[in-house]
Order: sequence, then C-alpha cells, then structure tokens
Amino acid sequence: MGRLNRIESIDLGPDAFFMSYRQTTDGQDWLAYHAHQGIEMLYVHQGRGEAVTEDARYPIRPGSLLLFLPYQLHKVDVPHVPGAPYIRSLVKFDPRIVEPYLAPYPGLGRWFLNLRRGLASRSCFELGADSRLPGMLQDFDASYLGTPAKDKEEERSLFLVALLHELRRRAFPPDSLDGTPEGEGRSLHIDRVMDWLERHYSRPFDLQSLSQELHLSPYYLSHLFKEHTGSSIRDYITARRIREACRLLGSTSDSIQSIAEQVGGFGASHFCQLFKKRKGMSPETFRRTLQQGFSAAP
Repeated sequence: MGRLNRIESIDLGPDAFFMSYRQTTDGQDWLAYHAHQGIEMLYVHQGRGEAVTEDARYPIRPGSLLLFLPYQLHKVDVPHVPGAPYIRSLVKFDPRIVEPYLAPYPGLGRWFLNLRRGLASRSCFELGADSRLPGMLQDFDASYLGTPAKDKEEERSLFLVALLHELRRRAFPPDSLDGTPEGEGRSLHIDRVMDWLERHYSRPFDLQSLSQELHLSPYYLSHLFKEHTGSSIRDYITARRIREACRLLGSTSDSIQSIAEQVGGFGASHFCQLFKKRKGMSPETFRRTLQQGFSAAP
C-alpha cells in the first residue's frame, strides 16, 4: 500500500452525507487508495477484486459490503474484466450526524458507538443474496432526490437507522449469543470496558486499574475482550490512539510532539515509529497528503 501513498478527501456537503447508487466503471481498472474523515460503506453489485486495509486483505465480489471508519487507510482494487463492469453503491457520512437519530434505539446506539470506537474486527462482510440492503439502497435513491428540502433530513435519518440496523443484523453477531443473563452480563461488561478505555486511552495503560474499577479480574477482562473483539486490550488501545492521532493531524496544526503527548504520552520518535508501522507512512506525510487532498477537493 505504501507505494501509492495517496490520501483523498471527500466532500460530504452541508448535510455531512453522500450517497451514490450503482456507480459504474467499465473499460478500465479501478484503483482507489485513500482515507477520509467520514464513515464509508461500499456495497458491490458487480465486480471482483481486493480490498486492503492496514491490517488485512479481503476478496471482494458481488454481495460484499465494505465498511471503513474515519481516517482508516484502505485500498480497493478491481481489475477490468471485458463485459463485466464494476458496479457499486456508496454511502458516506459523518458519524456525528447519526447519534441523535439513534436516541430512541439505545441498543443500536450502543452498538454504533462501539463500532465507531473500532470494535469491528474486520472491514468486509458477505451479506448474502437474501440481504435487504440492495433494495434499501434502490428505494432511497429513487425517493431522496424528489424529497422536498424540508423533509430531506427525516428521509436521511430513517435511511441511516435502517441501514445500521441491517448491518448489525447481518454482519455482526448478536450482543448475547444465547440470550441468557450470563450472556447479557458479558455484553454489559464489554460496554463498561469500552467506556473506560475511551476515557483513559490517552494515558499509560494499567490493566490493574481497569480491573479494580470494574471489579473484575485482569485475566477475565483480557479473555472476555479478546473473545468479544478478536483483539487484545493493548492492541485496541494502540489502534484507538492512532485513530485519534489521525484526527488531530487532519484537523489541527498541533506539532507532532504535541500530538504524541496527547494520544499516549509518547515521545515524538516512538510515536512516529508506531504511526508508520500502523499506517505505512510517517505522521508528517499523512498530514501533508491529507491537506493536499483537501485543498484539491471541490
């Protein structure tokens, strides 16, 4: 991925929302490598290729749904096949606009909050032929342009809530696999761990402090988190720090040293090594290319 070294911005417009239905590329290869400030959901109607993030590679095919979080570097590579155009639908939005829409649905709201925090262990999902998503995209595309301006926010809110509900239902396991009180308790523990990590990720991590505050043993916490997320607590904290660093690099003029201190109390040298290992480029290059992309945006 480093050979491309390109970050592109997206213009979400005043509504912080963008949707494109059945965008088609034919007669040429498709290659995109970028990170941006919104959540991106890409559904593949036709075409085969590969998606690459910093951590994994995924084959993509008809029925694939790709989910990318803010400032997550990702590459989508779909070679041209004669007679088989690459057709996809895109939904991009600022995650902050969704939170008020989810207020009446606390379960979905908690799930989305954890999704934003990086709880998803993968970026590509196979939804299957019986998924409702293609029909939802088609219906929204058909109705949204004709919706009066005063009603567009309501239309968007209903669509995004339904979209997230479908994603949660089809692509993620339920919070409690068996519906028992024990299963619900484990889910509650994970929510409490995530809340604690969100408050403390910028400080040196201390598993003992976490276990004491939540009144759970260090072994149980580590095992539960790994089982539920596929990641160790330390790896999650590192990823969370890097995401915050990406946000600061893209939205502030803070120095590299200042950002290193803000996201974990690091020295600049250690932070730069960690950032490059995770992102494939230095913090300076990330900021420079991000700013160049924004300045070139319409």
